[in-house]
Amino acid sequence: MTSLPRGQKNKRRRRRSEMRLGKTYEQVTAREELPVLPVGRPKVRLGSKGASLLLAITLVSLVAYLFVSDSFYVYEAEISGNRLVSTEEICRSSGVEGYSVFFIDPQQVAKAVSSLPDVRDARVRVSLPNHLSVEVHERRARVTWQTGDERYGVDDEGTILPLRDDTETVIVIRDLDSAPRQPGEQVGLEIMAAIQKYGALLPHITEFDYSQQYGLSLENEFGWRIYLGNAEGAEAKVTIMETLAQRLASQGEQVEYIDVRFPESPLYRLAGG
Repeated sequence: MTSLPRGQKNKRRRRRSEMRLGKTYEQVTAREELPVLPVGRPKVRLGSKGASLLLAITLVSLVAYLFVSDSFYVYEAEISGNRLVSTEEICRSSGVEGYSVFFIDPQQVAKAVSSLPDVRDARVRVSLPNHLSVEVHERRARVTWQTGDERYGVDDEGTILPLRDDTETVIVIRDLDSAPRQPGEQVGLEIMAAIQKYGALLPHITEFDYSQQYGLSLENEFGWRIYLGNAEGAEAKVTIMETLAQRLASQGEQVEYIDVRFPESPLYRLAGG
């Protein structure tokens, strides 16, 4: 057996194609896979800290503009629904003139406007850039309340109101207790319910008296005092009052008062005892 010279045992015999081309497949493949990078200007990237700083500066600038610019400050308001209360008085009570819309609380403004004696409630709206609208619902005097020489208006909720020159009411209530009254005070829903009830049952009666002891009372066509009390059982009380008054008048009696506050046991007192 012929042996290969030393140092040539591990050499692979080159194929004919390799001998002809002068390079191996591995060399060609390696050269084709080498990446080709374009030559150009390197990009400058903004770090996360720089981006955050830029965003913060932008936000601060925007907030400063919103709170400093005159375009967002309220210098006049749109008022609607008022007849008794002047626009100037409503604007003054709102306290928002010269304030930024971002510092105005609509609920607080509505509460301030509603504190006016003639205002029952208010609705406030704020919109950009500087628009403020206030819609008020005023109190309407349904009856006139007279205490001594002073007269007031009273609305359906029993709230005492200033009596204005153009106020028109049908019923007058004379307070026999002469208790001092102030606008904004309450006379009580029970009293107002009684006034409305007897006012509907006795449309020809335009004046009633009131006292804490007897409630509502009136003077009938014979000049007799009729004690009605509250609104409970009002229909029965009116029927008993009219029936009893007609019977006593037909008998020629002179009556001091008729008390129907308790319709199950009505009372009357003749003049002179």
